Formats: sequence, structure tokens, C-alpha cells
Amino acid sequence: MAEQKSYRWLSAGALVALALAVFVAVVAVRHAASDHTRATDVKVRADQTMQRIEAEADRLENEAAAP
Repeated sequence: MAEQKSYRWLSAGALVALALAVFVAVVAVRHAASDHTRATDVKVRADQTMQRIEAEADRLENEAAAP
């Protein structure tokens, strides 16, 4: 009977460890998705800023070239 009890605790411990591993995996995936979204947002903002700078440079060049 003692062996059955120890196996029961071992099974319970394995289930707890599995649940913890799943939880850690879910948190890691959510964190990675959040980082990816944030990086993508930064890239979009940088691209928009570069387009505005280029448009301003083009405007200034056109003004300077006009007689």
C-alpha cells in the first residue's frame, strides 16, 4: 500500500510540473507576441517618419531650385 501512495504523490507532482510548464510556455508565447507587435509598431513609425523627412527634403529642394 505504501508504494501506491508514493506513486500517487509522484503522479500528482508530475501533473503539477506539467501544469507549471504549460503556464510558463503560454506566458513566454504571449510575451514574444507582445515584443513582436511592439517591434513592428516601432518599424511602422520609423518608416512613416522617414517618409515625412524625405517629403520635407524634396519640398526644400524644390523651393531652392525654383527661381
